[in-house]
Amino acid sequence: MLVVLASPACSTWLRCGERSVQQGDRGVSRRGALTFALAASVCACGQARAQEAVAGSRQDIAELLAGRIDAQHRGTGGLVSVVQARDAWTVRHGTVSRESASGVSLDTPFQIASLTKIFTALLLSDAAMRGEVALDDSLAAYLDVSVPSFEGRAIVLADLATHASGLPLRPPSRVDRSRDNPYAGYSDADLRADIAATTLSRAPGSAFEYSNYGFALLGAALSARLGKPYETILRERILTPLRMRATSLTPSTATRARLIQGYDMEFVPANVWDFGALAPAGGLFSTARDLRKFLALWTEPFNTPLAQAARDMFTTRRSGPDAQTQMALGWRVIERNGRTLGWSNGSGGGVRAYMAVAPGAEGVIAYANMQTGIGVDDIGLRVLDPSNSVDVSPIPLRVAIPLPASVLDRYTGTYAYAPDDLMTITREGDGLVLVSGPNRLSLFAESETLFFIREENVTVTFDAGASTFVFRQAGQEYLYRRTQ
Repeated sequence: MLVVLASPACSTWLRCGERSVQQGDRGVSRRGALTFALAASVCACGQARAQEAVAGSRQDIAELLAGRIDAQHRGTGGLVSVVQARDAWTVRHGTVSRESASGVSLDTPFQIASLTKIFTALLLSDAAMRGEVALDDSLAAYLDVSVPSFEGRAIVLADLATHASGLPLRPPSRVDRSRDNPYAGYSDADLRADIAATTLSRAPGSAFEYSNYGFALLGAALSARLGKPYETILRERILTPLRMRATSLTPSTATRARLIQGYDMEFVPANVWDFGALAPAGGLFSTARDLRKFLALWTEPFNTPLAQAARDMFTTRRSGPDAQTQMALGWRVIERNGRTLGWSNGSGGGVRAYMAVAPGAEGVIAYANMQTGIGVDDIGLRVLDPSNSVDVSPIPLRVAIPLPASVLDRYTGTYAYAPDDLMTITREGDGLVLVSGPNRLSLFAESETLFFIREENVTVTFDAGASTFVFRQAGQEYLYRRTQ
């Protein structure tokens, strides 16, 4: 069975920005052996490195970060910063771009994307603690447009903050937009028009579905209730009290000039995203230094109303994307080695960011300037759970080439490694897609017969007659034979 990624939180389904990833069996059976790169090779790598540095230590994290950047080419620079009770430490590696010699630092600004949702959820918790709203207030009570319900069950504010509203990832008018800056120009009027035109296929609160759309509506509801723009509420209630002067929805020209350069997986420079009315879901820019101040709400014994609101976020629990993960307000919650961890991540503008906290103990912020499905999430989690395995085995840089449709069509069909282990190759656009169960992975051509999966060090090599292919991963080879 092919699995897309080993998620750092060991969850079955989760959202990484706008990307779904799945984790499966890490066993050594034939099917388990086909777990995708990180799942297949992390254990050996983690055990070997454990002899060199204590897992989760500063030295260990520094070596792993260097490996992710230098050996796996997942960006030009990255950073992991840790907040512990009255202490902090940071490791950083590489530069802010391919053209610059400037190193990544605590003060390097970047777009934090979906980490913004934790700020929005905290604003909800704060408003609830002040008695301005209740978590079970209906969304319809605060918006001047028709809001969908399902068989009498209304969307409530807690549904929005736990990805349980039944609303999709994107608003209807943005579903078909490119993944490159899909929300550019999205206005408040667009948001109102979209919610008025939306219908639900299930009851709110009944299931997890990651939704930028839902968090945008949560921000709109808070703005309507408090009579102020979302940006003003954010500044007055979080950014100013915490002295987060480098954090903003609208960074200055000077700050934009200092942003770390993000990249796609071919090192093509990416532009920052414009979230417009979806800013409560992903519009913030910040620095690691500022985010450490934010994480201190959970790691330090502050006796302030805002710190209490932060702690209260974890009292709400809803079903998460899998049996091992629950949703608090904003945070995904897992239990690891006897303690509760909350985490979130975000992708935007070619940067992948991760933030996690063990309430009352420590927190971590990590990012790298390439938008991948794993980023440095697994390295960040290793700080809080040293048993978390991380793979930094070298991945070669590969360059994709175009192939004519006649060549691509030759390879479509279903192939089997075993009777219960099938993979299907299909056409999509001007390329091929490998399908295994619910997973769909794009294949990129390096030659007429050799293809690779861009995310990790995995190749698929067809024979000349397209009757078989060899799936190579983590030094192992698996022969699949055409069945149809």
